[in-house]
Amino acid sequence: MTKHVPLFLPLGSIRLLTIFFSFCIIFVHPALADKMAESPELFDTAFTLQERLDIPDGFVQREMVYISILLGTLVLCLFFFFMQRQMKKLRERDRERYLQLLEGILDNLPIAAKVKDVNDGMRYTFWNKKAEELFECSAREAIGKTDFETMPEAAALIRKEDEELVKTGIPQEGIRRFFTKKNEERFTFQNNNFIKLSDGRKWIVYTAWDITDLKIMERKLRLAKEEAEESNRIKSAFLANMSHEIRTPLNAIVGFSSILATEVSEEERVEYLDIIERNNELLLQLINDILDLSKIEAGTLEYVYANVDINKMVSEIEQATSIRLTNKDVRLVTVTPLPGLLLYTDQRRITQVFNNFISNALKFTAAGSITIGYGMPENSYIRFYVTDTGTGISSENAQGIFSRFVKLDSFKQGTGLGLAISQNIVKELKGEIGVESQLGKGSTFWFTLPFYKMDAHRSIFP
Repeated sequence: MTKHVPLFLPLGSIRLLTIFFSFCIIFVHPALADKMAESPELFDTAFTLQERLDIPDGFVQREMVYISILLGTLVLCLFFFFMQRQMKKLRERDRERYLQLLEGILDNLPIAAKVKDVNDGMRYTFWNKKAEELFECSAREAIGKTDFETMPEAAALIRKEDEELVKTGIPQEGIRRFFTKKNEERFTFQNNNFIKLSDGRKWIVYTAWDITDLKIMERKLRLAKEEAEESNRIKSAFLANMSHEIRTPLNAIVGFSSILATEVSEEERVEYLDIIERNNELLLQLINDILDLSKIEAGTLEYVYANVDINKMVSEIEQATSIRLTNKDVRLVTVTPLPGLLLYTDQRRITQVFNNFISNALKFTAAGSITIGYGMPENSYIRFYVTDTGTGISSENAQGIFSRFVKLDSFKQGTGLGLAISQNIVKELKGEIGVESQLGKGSTFWFTLPFYKMDAHRSIFP
């Protein structure tokens, strides 16, 4: 005997609810099958009656249970499969978004950041914008490459540090000095860290702060400190030297003035007055040197420019020198190769330089000659010089002869400032100064000034 029953209607029910769909299979007693088939309006309209089949008694319950379990299991498997797939996509999307966010943050940091893959032969996997700017190498050029390809000059040292970092795991930090491709000196404070993940991946993360400006400022401060200390030392030497140099002529002036107050012969009186006069001039020269030096330090030394007749100036210097020249074994020579020469300059300062040269020549020339003159090796400048046949200067002493307070003979009177002042004057006049000397054969002190011929009546130098 057979019954007509709806498909999947054994006794009992299975309900499946998901976020995507919901359905229910209801299993009823076979005796109700005909009623359900004849009067379906008696039941809830949400039920769906399947096709009726003629199947043997007892077969429906047993086979339908197996099919229902199999179908339910399949539906659950499909549900969990799709859920897992969806969650994986969401995780990957989140991971991608977080990675992009992290790269965006690192890329815009004010410090250089680099990441190196230890498992991939120490190749770079990340290189931010600040690293591009600091190391003058783009991310495209660096990523996927080693230090031997990006920074070959320092690669060996970097590799050694990397191996030590991987071996010990101790972070490294310190100041690094290097030169860019443009040969510019750079300083960075660098921090290197080793990171090992649970999946076996290993990374080295570098961060570097550009401290070039800080190091340059530090260097300038150190130099300024050294200059201040040197200036303080020079001032102390200056005071000690000046006290001695000023005391010497003052003692002579005071001493011989006291003697003149007593009864002396006419011959002695003339001699003592001459000594007093010479020491007065020396004292005046010392004071003038001190004042000029202080003005040079303050930048207030005055220069008055005018058209200067060079031949006339040399003649006036010769006349003044001949009065100072008391040694009859020394003759004075002047050289003026041009019949007329005008130069737009400061005559007082040029004469001051000449007098400083001549003073040294008079001190160190016992016999022979002192030559004062000028020449024009080229049309662009004039070379003035004072040549003597005195003791000369060794090459070692000649190197520092224009420094302050340098005296080749401590027994000779003078401040040691004349040549230093002369150097500053010539520099201000846009010229050069120097000395050519041979020990035991004499010296030539010279300086040059620019010469620009404007017209037939005037030469000017700016």
